[in-house]
Amino acid sequence: MFRSKLRSRFLLIIASLIGFTLSYHPHAIANYNATTYQYLATWGIIPETQGVTFFNTPVHMAKDGSGNLYIADMGNNRIVKLDSSGNVLLKFGTLGTGQGEFDLPFGVAIDQQGNILVADTANSRIQKFTNSFTYIKEWGSEGTGDGQFNLVRQIAVDSANNYYITDEFNNRVQKFNSNGDFLLKWGSYGSAQGQFRLPQGIAVSPDNKVYVADTHNDRVQKFTSSGSFLSRLGTGTPGSAYGQFNHPRGVSVDPWGSVFVADSYNHRTQKFNSFHVFLYSIGAFPYPAYPNDVLASGNGFFYVTDAGNNRVVKYRDYGTWAAPVTSYGNPRNADGQFAGPFGVTVDSNGNTFVSDSFNHRIQKFNANGELVTKWGKNGGIGGPDGWGTLYGQFFVPRQVAVNLNGNVYVADSVNHRIQKFNNNGVYLAAMGAYGTLPGYFNFPVGVAVDSNGNVFVADTGNNRIQKFDRYFNFLEMWGAYGTGNGQFNQPMEIAVDGNGNIFVVDRFNNRIQKFDNFGNFLTKWGTNGGAGGIDYIANSGDGDGEFFLPIGITVDPLGNVYVSDSSNNRIQKFNNNGNFITKFGGFSASGGNFFSPQGIGIDGGGCLYIADGLLNRVQKFVPNP
Repeated sequence: MFRSKLRSRFLLIIASLIGFTLSYHPHAIANYNATTYQYLATWGIIPETQGVTFFNTPVHMAKDGSGNLYIADMGNNRIVKLDSSGNVLLKFGTLGTGQGEFDLPFGVAIDQQGNILVADTANSRIQKFTNSFTYIKEWGSEGTGDGQFNLVRQIAVDSANNYYITDEFNNRVQKFNSNGDFLLKWGSYGSAQGQFRLPQGIAVSPDNKVYVADTHNDRVQKFTSSGSFLSRLGTGTPGSAYGQFNHPRGVSVDPWGSVFVADSYNHRTQKFNSFHVFLYSIGAFPYPAYPNDVLASGNGFFYVTDAGNNRVVKYRDYGTWAAPVTSYGNPRNADGQFAGPFGVTVDSNGNTFVSDSFNHRIQKFNANGELVTKWGKNGGIGGPDGWGTLYGQFFVPRQVAVNLNGNVYVADSVNHRIQKFNNNGVYLAAMGAYGTLPGYFNFPVGVAVDSNGNVFVADTGNNRIQKFDRYFNFLEMWGAYGTGNGQFNQPMEIAVDGNGNIFVVDRFNNRIQKFDNFGNFLTKWGTNGGAGGIDYIANSGDGDGEFFLPIGITVDPLGNVYVSDSSNNRIQKFNNNGNFITKFGGFSASGGNFFSPQGIGIDGGGCLYIADGLLNRVQKFVPNP
């Protein structure tokens, strides 16, 4: 998911642009001073053929009285209906704003009358259909008022046919009757009882108690049907012990009151009995990868949306343990297809390299988006089993960089190492292993190379930057956890300008930090002037120059800095000292917009290539004259 560094090769050109040839890009003069960008193309869309279903980040699920399963196939802007055997019965919906059209639908539910409810998230509305998907009505708009939404997320239904909806960015739950009339709401921002920090999942128990996955508070809260707090599951702080959560996103309650929680960042599902006593946990990365929802069917099975692997997994519940039975959805591992694209970079010949993270491979494309080669385990075949630990294999590759000679460097994050290849993917060298000593890494995400061949690594889990020479000899490091100058809270991608300055995306501090080549702090910018803050949500912003969990970065030969402002679903452009220039993009599946943009690459004509991570695509933009 993250990208880039145009870096080195352009470092020799500095102020002059005459070194950019006309051989691979139609622009005679590179337009790095552009203030507007035009969407040109999308890479990664592979048409479905008969009998093939490519889920695109499946999220919420529901089940009807006949045992049919409904899946909110968010990135494909549709609902997929399966029978109890997993056969596809219907794919309903397409991108748009009309009746029966969706833009990033996050939620689906079946009410007591068999009607189908869809949380049409980017359209800020609920749509209601009959059981045959005949349109009935809709309600909602973007805002903070009663009946309005700011990222409408998931839906649950009680025995009286009332609807409960998580209104994520408004940090609340809203309750409606079956006509869509507003009844009540509860919640506000915070970590006290009854407060939320971006709640996502919701479920109603057989006795009409409401469970809410309070995602960024790392807990599940239980309420009465009128919103009175009753109890909670989880400690309220992130953890991996049994009974703890790390970003729980989905919750479900079976007919006997047992509670299932999709514990997303722990890559598992946990089950509790009706008294909230822990029973078991199942799952470990990468099976599943970032589960988004869990649905207890009530007949001895439950389902989990394995969002990172773009599939739905069916488990057999044996009461005190469980086992996977099967999965639904074809792997997104065809040539040119992506599963969690992260890093993007472009070499001096106009070739684009993409780290296809959950396919555990690198794909190389020419300037027209045609696949040139791929590499990783088994030649880069990809799929959920595509990870590996041998040299030349990857386990969730992240940022990609290219040096002046065209060699490719990859942050091989879960293998805690950096790997180096020639331009066609032939393995050359590697460095690193898990640890805290110099030369060791803890889930490195970022890598960049300067004009002297020095290699810089964002050692993400250790909250530091490490510098090596071209032979991978350790030179120096800087950084520690914190909010001060030169400190980090999850450094992500990094970039190098023509003067050798280092730019670091300091994600949870919602800022960019700039250093000289030896790690001396120069400046910073972002929300609150780049001051940083322990509460990354409260410290976020959506104004010009502000960030909400930025991820990707690149620098052009003139020193302009491009940042993927991930949770604001946009790209921002700055000059070399962090002064805002322009922005583009918004929350939508339509071309030119994003859902969690990550890595950024730039070519010799000033075109931008952006990994649109949760929509499993790469988008290309050209600068306007």
